[in-house]
Amino acid sequence: MTTQDFLATYDAKVAEYLLALCYLMLFVPMWRFVHGGARAGAAASVHAAAAVEARPAAAHGWFSVPEGVALHAGHAWARTGADGLVTVGIDDFAQKLVDPERAVLPELGDRVLEGQPAFAIGDRVTTVRMLAPVAGEVVAVNAAAEEPGALRDPYGAGWLFKVRPAAPPARLMLGEKARAFLERSAEALSLRLNPELGHVLQDGGTPVHGIARALAGDQGWASMARHFFMTEG
Repeated sequence: MTTQDFLATYDAKVAEYLLALCYLMLFVPMWRFVHGGARAGAAASVHAAAAVEARPAAAHGWFSVPEGVALHAGHAWARTGADGLVTVGIDDFAQKLVDPERAVLPELGDRVLEGQPAFAIGDRVTTVRMLAPVAGEVVAVNAAAEEPGALRDPYGAGWLFKVRPAAPPARLMLGEKARAFLERSAEALSLRLNPELGHVLQDGGTPVHGIARALAGDQGWASMARHFFMTEG
């Protein structure tokens, strides 16, 4: 091997070593960037998941409806028994909105019309009318519902009256439709929530009983109730 050949080979090796060194110098920060970005992405995902878990319960979680209970758009409910009679009451939304101290009920033998005012709920001073979810003759009245606190169990002991229906109820919502209706009602109610009225919500974001009074005051709660119960005007 000549001196010239040796130098050429030496120069080539030096160039290879320099190239490898440059590659390592570039690889290390690139490796840190890629893996650091992955860790940051994972951390962001954890924070996002925590944010989702920290959100208040969905609106529909505010109000409930049992299986087999049908709801009317005016927030009364109806349930048909084995004897063919239809039991009527107020739904959970109406009960929490007003927290009524008493109910004003129809009398035995009265005839009620679906979608027309048939009874009322309220306190000892103010009452708001509510619509009948079914048409027919009143054949039983729950006198206990007229006592303070009875309506805190709206689907059970707080039932209001029973009707012998003139025809099958036509405009009631069952199951998923009923739950979706309560969700829409909750969303409409949430639009009325003022951030300054923190006392309106209990722990967990659930509306307090009597939220209409908490939002609108003693003078305005009946107007809000009439809006949701469709008895304005």
